[in-house]
Amino acid sequence: MIALVLVEAIPLLCESLARLLEREEGIVIQGRYTRFCDAATALSDTQPDLLWLDGDLAEIQEAGLVKMLRQQYPGIQILLFGSVDSIPAIKNFYRQGICAYLPKTTPVEEIRHALEEVIAGHVFIPVALNRSLATWLTTKNRKKKPLNNELTRREKEVLQLIMDEYTTREIASKLFISHCTVETHRINLIQKLGVKNTAGMVRVAFEYGLVDVGG
Repeated sequence: MIALVLVEAIPLLCESLARLLEREEGIVIQGRYTRFCDAATALSDTQPDLLWLDGDLAEIQEAGLVKMLRQQYPGIQILLFGSVDSIPAIKNFYRQGICAYLPKTTPVEEIRHALEEVIAGHVFIPVALNRSLATWLTTKNRKKKPLNNELTRREKEVLQLIMDEYTTREIASKLFISHCTVETHRINLIQKLGVKNTAGMVRVAFEYGLVDVGG
């Protein structure tokens, strides 16, 4: 089970999010708060796996709260749910160590998908932001040599289908997953292979024999 602490300043939204998250399999809410100061008192005792934070809190904007939390509780994954539309500001949140930034306009389906990716240990970039952030994030974490055993079974399947020239929609249909899930796998592949785009992914896949060239 994934233990989650929820902090959302708007009481109605806090309650709605709690009801949504409680319906997700494998998640248990250890606490819900409308003020971060109340949550901070309980964090050291509860030690949750995931901290869902209102990204519009004044403490986050002014006091470098994310960086402080990552230093104090390195084992806790942090997801921000906010209305910041500044790409440099969102980049800074990822730089400080968040696992996901979800705009408050994010559809429920994508919220569920984000939770799946975060629980699996992946950094999640929402579809609305992936064009702006994916290249920066993957370049920041680039590796010299990709290792085949670092790819999950599903990532290898998606990579093979990309190499076979399937479109995102076709891959989603073939693997019975959503369009958003395919895009997330694509971003994770780009990050793990240390490239900037799909063309680089194809080149590296050939170079290191990561797929069946015969399709």
